Amino acid sequence: MRNSKVRARIAAGKLRLRIRDLRNLGIRSERMLQQIGIHTADELRRRGPIRAFAELRRAGVTGSLNLLWALAGALEPWPEGRRWREVARGDERLSLLLALEDYERRWR
Repeated sequence: MRNSKVRARIAAGKLRLRIRDLRNLGIRSERMLQQIGIHTADELRRRGPIRAFAELRRAGVTGSLNLLWALAGALEPWPEGRRWREVARGDERLSLLLALEDYERRWR
């Protein structure tokens, strides 16, 4: 998605991305997210990786942190994304874990 024409069409609202079109996410991730009411890439983007992952855990859909890395990587930088392994090994790993802990603490 590094094509500037595609980016321009997305920005103009002329091209709708499905969840499975995002880097790191496929049909299985798309179905899991649908279980918590996230049906489009834009909805996922608005909800964010922390909240979406926490809601998936609360619903008993997943427990693997790999999905958190995948969600974070899929959304940043928008819309190209980054590989989930880069997120898992990167500097933001700790900040994501702390943000998740904080979010879950507030919702207990």
